[in-house]
Amino acid sequence: MAVIEFDILQYMSGLTGFTFDKAVLTRIALDRGVDEVTEYDELSDEDKDLITADLLLTAYLSPTIWASFTQSHGSYKKGVGAQSMYNKEEILDYLRGIYAKYEDPMLDKVPDNSAHVFFRNEI
Repeated sequence: MAVIEFDILQYMSGLTGFTFDKAVLTRIALDRGVDEVTEYDELSDEDKDLITADLLLTAYLSPTIWASFTQSHGSYKKGVGAQSMYNKEEILDYLRGIYAKYEDPMLDKVPDNSAHVFFRNEI
């Protein structure tokens, strides 16, 4: 049986269906104090839930449509297609529930969905 080496950033990148830059994953790992976790068993259910909520908050605060990107080096090529978010209110309710469950201070930073900002292009 092959031994799989645990990488916290790799694990975090699989918690949601969204693609995040390594910088975002690193920031959340540092903020949550899990940046030095080397074993899956070191993560509590609370850690997993709050990391997921942090990722979803980042996605919620991002544009509704994320651009595609391609990385290449020599003959190696990796591409990610554009992503769209349609049910932003459901995501907001879900992450608000996680933060409330653990009485996490991030709950205060979750946007109030009753406030909307509109931009007008005036000529």
